[in-house]
Amino acid sequence: MQREPETSKAYEIIPFVQRPSCTVREACAATGLSRTTIYEAIAARALVSKTVGRRRLINVPSLLSLVGAK
Repeated sequence: MQREPETSKAYEIIPFVQRPSCTVREACAATGLSRTTIYEAIAARALVSKTVGRRRLINVPSLLSLVGAK
């Protein structure tokens, strides 16, 4: 019996605004901000982020409040 390949990922199922966190790359794609701007906002504490291993995760609600999304 063969397994069917998984075609959906968690980040494709959950709408962006309902996600608890995202990567820097996803934050750039969602907002149109540059990586530099994202990292400057993290340094200025305008964005809440957490490093897990070598991965930087951005808190989506803080990202949305930064760009003024509702």
